[in-house]
Amino acid sequence: MCISVGRTADGSTPMHYVRVTKPRYAQSQRYHGQVGEVVGRWGPENSADSRDGYLVEFADGEIVGLTEEEVEAVDVSSPSES
Repeated sequence: MCISVGRTADGSTPMHYVRVTKPRYAQSQRYHGQVGEVVGRWGPENSADSRDGYLVEFADGEIVGLTEEEVEAVDVSSPSES
């Protein structure tokens, strides 16, 4: 799965959301089943364990690094998804 964190035509960053489906690490286990907004890329330059994935902000304001295997893309056009 690849979630693009690019720019729209007006230069703003589009919102992408993911649901934590298979938490593998302590930092992600408490967010199992929750939806968060992808706010950036998580990789070797900002990960102590050199994991690749996404920086995801949750409703409690916490930003957590999640690997691609831990999440699935969410269509937020449906209010029940968040």
